[in-house]
Amino acid sequence: MILEFVKIGKEYKSAHGGVWFHIYFKDDKRSYRTALYKNMRNFKNWKLILENAQRGDLIHNLKFKTYKGKNIVDADSYPKMMTMNEYNDILENLKTDYYAN
Repeated sequence: MILEFVKIGKEYKSAHGGVWFHIYFKDDKRSYRTALYKNMRNFKNWKLILENAQRGDLIHNLKFKTYKGKNIVDADSYPKMMTMNEYNDILENLKTDYYAN
């Protein structure tokens, strides 16, 4: 799944020690979030996103899971950043392949 990065939310103290926070995303229809906890093993997967993503950047390779009846971004995803040029190239290739058949 490809989503647009919105922001990193404020930090909260965990009842288990340490700190956790949300990352917010959106697509054309709705918004999504995930929760990251700095002490968890999956935190390293998000390092480049946390250090480099800006509002409007495209993040792909995201998985979803259901939590309390809502789809959320799975924190165990291996997110990747994508430039708008890369995204447009993919769309152009899809169009070319579609119309070639």
